[in-house]
Amino acid sequence: MSFPTPHDGTGTILRFGALQYTVSNVAFAFTNPGDAADSNIDVGHLGQSAGEQLATLARPLVVPADDGGSGRNITFDYIGKSILLDGSTGTVYIAIGGTALIGSTAAGGTAFFATVASSTLTLATNDAVRGQGVLTLVRTAALT
Repeated sequence: MSFPTPHDGTGTILRFGALQYTVSNVAFAFTNPGDAADSNIDVGHLGQSAGEQLATLARPLVVPADDGGSGRNITFDYIGKSILLDGSTGTVYIAIGGTALIGSTAAGGTAFFATVASSTLTLATNDAVRGQGVLTLVRTAALT
């Protein structure tokens, strides 16, 4: 997917739940930590001999790679006075230059649900009230 660089920010938004944020930075992890491609747990130990095969165990729980990205993080910096409450859950929608990156607003589209992993709010002299939020995607659902 390719997006034009939105030099003036037109059409670039981030919504979490009912609130829309004025964002100055968004980072979305496209690597799914629950992807089945890395389905073993490293249990290597110092008692193994040099050159011996690495000891591994199969993971007891594997998140499917096509589940909408459970476990992926979205980190964003925003300008405003609201603070995200840790543990709160809501739908997340990000559009860049008017094109949806994640989430949908149309019937039949996919809604992405996320939980606030962490949140900070920074107050400083001669500066706007700024915050940072980290959202963890937890599930998807079809919009009706």
